[in-house]
Amino acid sequence: MSDVGVVFPADESGKRSSLGVNQAIWADAVRGVAPELAARIEASRAWRKEYAAFIPEITALCATSRETAQAVAAAGLESARSRINFERDGETIPLADAPNVDPAFEFATETIKGRGAAADELVVPYLGKQLRGDALRRKLADWVAHGIIEPSAAAELNLVIDNPQWLRLAGQRVAVLGAGAQTSPLPALTSWGAEVLAVDLPREQVWERILETAREGASTVHFPVRTDVKGSVAARAGANVIENVPELAHWLRGFNDQPMVLGVYIYADGALHVQATLAADVIGTSLVANGQKVAMAYAGTPSDCFLVSPDAVEDSNSRRRSRKWRALELPMRTVSAGKLYAPAYDELLESADGDSMGIIDAIVTQQGPNYSLAKRLQRWRAIESWRDGQQASFNVAPPTWTVSVTKNRVLAAGYYGARAAGLEVFAPETMSVLMTALLIHDLNVAPVDEHPELRLTRAGVHGGYWRVPFDIRSTLLYTGLVGIPRAYIPEIQFR
Repeated sequence: MSDVGVVFPADESGKRSSLGVNQAIWADAVRGVAPELAARIEASRAWRKEYAAFIPEITALCATSRETAQAVAAAGLESARSRINFERDGETIPLADAPNVDPAFEFATETIKGRGAAADELVVPYLGKQLRGDALRRKLADWVAHGIIEPSAAAELNLVIDNPQWLRLAGQRVAVLGAGAQTSPLPALTSWGAEVLAVDLPREQVWERILETAREGASTVHFPVRTDVKGSVAARAGANVIENVPELAHWLRGFNDQPMVLGVYIYADGALHVQATLAADVIGTSLVANGQKVAMAYAGTPSDCFLVSPDAVEDSNSRRRSRKWRALELPMRTVSAGKLYAPAYDELLESADGDSMGIIDAIVTQQGPNYSLAKRLQRWRAIESWRDGQQASFNVAPPTWTVSVTKNRVLAAGYYGARAAGLEVFAPETMSVLMTALLIHDLNVAPVDEHPELRLTRAGVHGGYWRVPFDIRSTLLYTGLVGIPRAYIPEIQFR
């Protein structure tokens, strides 16, 4: 947890604890529409253990109407923005004011123009192959047939295949926060010729990799550098989003001649994830207040609780009914008191607007309450943007073989055994291109007018989470057992 920049408040002893603030934000989010639920959240005395049980309730509450979903998002964001502060030089500043603090220094701009030729079609790397054209369309259809991606995701990706001119994103820039991440859209964007503002932590090795990607690409990449630091460009490049809110906001305001996409691809452990998410949020909000046209962009996680279409619910139930081992699985479910082979869905929820939806709970408690809050803040920010008539992109990404996931051996075991449950775990380069292509779609096609929670799950590339026959957690035992041998070998081989 950072003690400067965007920070959780300190208590009387000077200790910064994220858990109580985390709990309070969830309670505040629902207080205006479900005060009894807010009271039960506040009454929890073991939030780290109990938080995951409340999130499905909160998600189901959002199903009641579009207005309820918007109200929860607005209240949750307001609570987070008011409870989290910005601190510098011993002074505590309201988070909303952080972008307007006088910068401690000014970033200069370095620019690299790639030497490559821009791609003229969508190409997706997959298991050693480069899928394009009809081969890519066939793979999209195969993923749909196996429940790995939503049919709407295939439709949107096919539309991008049909319109390769979209790939360049002519007339707008993409600011990539987390440009050096494994799943960053930077390689795809630069190969397509899109203009990029790259931001990542000031770490020389990270920037050497980012700069090489920029040189090999076909686009113009701008990035912030310190003028008061000596050394190579890579040694002077980068910014800490949590600590450098005023400086980054000031730097990004210098690119106000074109619409901007502010893509948030930062991952951090624990409380830092919440801090980084809110830092990006307040920077984006300040740019809009400054008169810039900004579209926030996020890649969601499948290990969350979502409202999904009735089609996904029926597909999951159909797959369960048709399983050839069903006669053996039913007794095992009974003997385990429903802990094994439990159905993924209960009954459909109905909103006041006439929308039907199912609720899928795939929260992985090993990721912790701050991970869940950070990902929910991103969802709330997208809903707020849509409510205010602003462009935003939010698409659920698949489980991916990233270091941040597989360093946890329990999660790694589940990933290695995922295929036994009908899931597919994607390589980072495959996930990155697919999600960046969906971002391209969102920036070029008018959105469907629907319940905001269903809008979040439209075009999900969830790896099977929403359409497998059984509740994800009820399969963790055998997927974990299947995956343990590979998870605990000395060197994980990513695939």
